[in-house]
Parts: sequence; structure tokens; C-alpha cells
Amino acid sequence: MNQSHKNNIYGCWLIGLLALFSLRVIGQFIQVVSPVDYLPDLEYWQGSGTPYGVLLALQLSIMVVVVFIAYRIMHGLLMARKRLGKVLLILGSIYFIVMLLRLILGVTVLSDSPWFSKSIPAFFHLVLAGTVLTIGHYHWCNGK
Repeated sequence: MNQSHKNNIYGCWLIGLLALFSLRVIGQFIQVVSPVDYLPDLEYWQGSGTPYGVLLALQLSIMVVVVFIAYRIMHGLLMARKRLGKVLLILGSIYFIVMLLRLILGVTVLSDSPWFSKSIPAFFHLVLAGTVLTIGHYHWCNGK
């Protein structure tokens, strides 16, 4: 498999993860602006005390960065660095494990705790951890 094809696979994974993440951003936005009955109430979307305006700005920033990275990978413009890949894989793995534990504990023994019981934010943090892991894998496998 040539490098261009590999880069397209990484880019597609990133775009797919971004599409999943955008579901949270859009769903939460709808519940803030004009709530609908067929989506969970706003309280289920909010996993922290971060004001919604700040959270939305952070979410949109994340989305822009992921699009930028996916574009650069798919067009062969992102120089892969093995050391960066290692760091991202370690941090992404820790992030994924912590959010997976949060999700599991939140639906079992810590369901009374507000932070743990918010399964929507926990799931989408898994998506973000997957994004970090995908970028880390790109750097690790293609870097020097």
C-alpha cells in the first residue's frame, strides 16, 4: 500500500471521528437554542461546569484543528514525527482508559455522581481520545 493511500485512510478515520464528535456539538447546540423532545435534555449533554459559550468555542476549535490535521495528512503535508507519535499514543491511551472507566463506573457503581453519570460527554470523550490515538498512530508509523 503506497503512502498516499495510507494517508487517505488516516484522514478518513479522522473525518469519521470528527463526524461523530460533531453530533455532540450539534445536539447540544439544538438543546441550548431551541430544545426538542427527541434529544436528551441539555443537562445530559453537559459533563462539567464549563459555561456553554466557552465549551462551544473549545469544541469548534477542536473541530477546526482536526479538519486541518486531516487535510494535511491526506495531502501529504504533515511531517510525521515518531517521538510525537509516541507521546500522543501514551496520552491518548491514558485519556481513553480514564474516560472508559468514567463511562463504566457511571453506569454502574457511581451512577449517583453527576460527573460519572453523564454518559453522553463520556462517550464523546472516547471519540476525542480515538482522534488523539489516530493522529499518534500516524506519527508513530510514518515518522523518523
